Amino acid sequence: METLPPEVFLHILLRLDTQSLASASQTCKQWNSTIEDTDWLWRQYCHLKCDDCNMKDILRDRGIGYSWKESFIRNCGPRAIKHKWMEGVFSTLDMYDKYLPPFMCCMDVETWGQIFELELSR
Repeated sequence: METLPPEVFLHILLRLDTQSLASASQTCKQWNSTIEDTDWLWRQYCHLKCDDCNMKDILRDRGIGYSWKESFIRNCGPRAIKHKWMEGVFSTLDMYDKYLPPFMCCMDVETWGQIFELELSR
């Protein structure tokens, strides 16, 4: 990868899904630094991977000072899913499989417990 121009390397990273990007960041210090610290990469990643609803939240977060990476994690990862559960987005689904691909991810037991309690109270 050291022989590739940086812009080519970044375009390769853009083709990865979130889990693969996280794995790539653990490859070596240089890859980690590039992935963690390149705001352009995260901006492009947000535009490619997020739907319009998430982009509105990302742009709101950007307006209050979050980086592109922080905004992506806040609005497109497990925290975003927990937030959507708390808002009741998944409580009245008409087609459950329409929500699966963008919203499936690992969450810890405590988060599932909070979601379960909230659903029981509805």
